[in-house]
Amino acid sequence: MELDQKHYLERQYPLIKIAADSHIPNLEQKLLELFTAEYSLQYFEFDQLKSKDLMDMDALLVRSTVQVNQELCDNSQIQFVGSATAGINHLDTQYLDNQRIAWAHAPGCNAASVTHYVMAAIGELIQEGLFNVRQSVGIVGYGSIGKKLYQLLAALNIQVYAHDPFLDDPLLVGLDQILACDLITIHVPYSTAGAHPTSKMINRSHQKILKDKILINTSRGGVVCEALVLESQELIYIADVWQDEPTPSLDVINKAFIATSHIAGYSIEGKMNGTATVVEECGRLFKCLKDSRQEYRPALDWPHGLENIVRDMHGHGFPIDLFNSELNLRLLSDSLKTLSKNNLANGFQSLRAQHPPRHDFNQFSFKNIIELDEELNQGFFQAIQR
Repeated sequence: MELDQKHYLERQYPLIKIAADSHIPNLEQKLLELFTAEYSLQYFEFDQLKSKDLMDMDALLVRSTVQVNQELCDNSQIQFVGSATAGINHLDTQYLDNQRIAWAHAPGCNAASVTHYVMAAIGELIQEGLFNVRQSVGIVGYGSIGKKLYQLLAALNIQVYAHDPFLDDPLLVGLDQILACDLITIHVPYSTAGAHPTSKMINRSHQKILKDKILINTSRGGVVCEALVLESQELIYIADVWQDEPTPSLDVINKAFIATSHIAGYSIEGKMNGTATVVEECGRLFKCLKDSRQEYRPALDWPHGLENIVRDMHGHGFPIDLFNSELNLRLLSDSLKTLSKNNLANGFQSLRAQHPPRHDFNQFSFKNIIELDEELNQGFFQAIQR
């Protein structure tokens, strides 16, 4: 249940006992900043957490690597579960609701990070001569990521379309029009039920229409039928998510043009946003949240050379270096493709855990770039800061 809908605790806690994934960044600092109550914090490794570890805990803070369900929580006194992630497929929300355990996650926390990934992927395609700005892009899912991506591509005067069956917006088009685009990028949650389930929404029935197309999947592995990827000789596939993680199909990984280990949302800001959101929701539930204003963070100076962005804008109509300097997808892909069956699970998880720190594109200031060339597309650099 969402915190602002149903469930509020009435009793005051003398000490809030929190169990947290040891890989949630900046957690102690956020607790100090936002909590007025006393608390204890016990860390766990995501692959070692057992039900007995939660018996005396009040709150559980996780990432997507922990399955939160009846088996984990049944013998505990957990009153709150917070996931520092945008997705919730790892949470058994029906069980949590039935047990009146409040839960929260961080939708949109890594929207800029995933947008950055897709733009970096497009930059790689442009460098290889596989895509250009005169071609079209179709976006499936018009949430936080889809909207950011649409704004950036439109600001570059790229022909872009978006589809979302859950929204009533005159801007949106049908799925058939999306699939007719040269490049399709998917940004939807994983679902198996409802009016518009997304499980295998791109499948073998689309093989003919996807001939000579580019497909990017940064949503969930099960959204794209991987048999389609293996059977489609003319499809260029870029993926960050896979079926059966952390032991995905090596055949699909090696077939992909770019293959990465579920790190699209792993920017510094994406992680920090997730931490801040679940700490705030936890504090709100236990009625110990400090009154605080949003922290002002000045824009960072661009460290990689503005002249490279100017060069790319003139040469390709696309600022390749702006995205690829912080996120080298080719290098990350090569690392994943070197894994063998024997070290696949450990290697996949290690690549995620050791992902190089990187900033989102919208954390930098490009205010001086127009001084280098007044003919540059100012609208694009304004769109970056939105």
